[in-house]
Amino acid sequence: MSALPVSLPTPRDENWKYANLRGLARARFEPSAPPSSETQARVTAALPAPLDGFERIVLIDGFVLGTPVTTSPSSPTMVNTIETDRYFFELNRRLRTDTLRLDVARHQKRAIEVIVVSLGTSHPAVEIALAEGAELSLVERHLPLSTDAVITNLVISAVVGSHARLELSRITQASSKAQHVETIELHLGEGSTTKVVQLTTGAAASRTTAFVEHAGRESALEWHAAALGEGTQSHDAYVRIAHSAPGAKTLQQFRGIASGRSRVSFNGHMRVDATSPNAQSDQSLKCLLAGPEAEADVRPQLEIYTDAVKASHGATVGKLDPDMLFYLLSRGIPEESASSLLKWAFVSDVLSRLSNPALRAAVEHSLERVLPGAIAARSGT
Repeated sequence: MSALPVSLPTPRDENWKYANLRGLARARFEPSAPPSSETQARVTAALPAPLDGFERIVLIDGFVLGTPVTTSPSSPTMVNTIETDRYFFELNRRLRTDTLRLDVARHQKRAIEVIVVSLGTSHPAVEIALAEGAELSLVERHLPLSTDAVITNLVISAVVGSHARLELSRITQASSKAQHVETIELHLGEGSTTKVVQLTTGAAASRTTAFVEHAGRESALEWHAAALGEGTQSHDAYVRIAHSAPGAKTLQQFRGIASGRSRVSFNGHMRVDATSPNAQSDQSLKCLLAGPEAEADVRPQLEIYTDAVKASHGATVGKLDPDMLFYLLSRGIPEESASSLLKWAFVSDVLSRLSNPALRAAVEHSLERVLPGAIAARSGT
């Protein structure tokens, strides 16, 4: 096991300059205690209706309820990471008390819903292995069932085999006092297809650190993410994607909204190695400032070592369109609802990527608190 870095990352570390780790700096990290039968019953009673056609697995403070799904796959190797980027990954490996292992056999299909609940300080871990031609639709939902200052340090590792398909829908809706940090690893095999759709709301502070390697030729990745900040929340993400094989393709999209005094940040690092001729990389990073003291930071990075590449990137930070706002107000829509409707339209590029209609409807309903009146206004326009 690798040595744990001496201290937490800080804003002085390049990939962490926008992350808010103040709450974690004061935390005491230790293994979680198993949930009692009373806790399990209370959590089970509070769960949303299951998705049709999906197996459901529940994790409470990192413990997998019931029997793990299958045997353990091999974990992928992180790509060109530095010590500080590995801090929470190594912390999770040292303190995790259970591991959810998902294995899909050759040319088999599975649909799994994973519900993650944190009631204290937890280190949930999910390891995924897709054999050749396998398909997995995985819905991962984090539910705010505690109002305490909980801490979640999540690790997801996935090996996507040749010509396999992974669809990962990630819905993180944490309580207002929560601290959420996660490390994601994806290892993509030849001809594989991976789609990640991620929505982050709630939490006093959240941080996503992701490492993706296109290890096999003609692998394809779509990464669609949205973050909605309010109050004094901070949502930060660093996603590093390495194109290491011929014909690798990436489409990356981020939409962030910072309201109140919140801060939303996204750092997308695309690397195209000399071993990846004819690679394609497309980035679109956009943030919306919806508060006088809000802050947004988007940073597209391209690191290219071959001439045979198609690469494009765009990054913008702006405010609500005053002409569109005036138009909606002129149609009799209240100002708060009109503002919410414009915000809704801004993140709909990401929400529309959720392929499961029931999940998409549940997410839209849950956003009514963050974007009040948007659904009603949309129906009436």
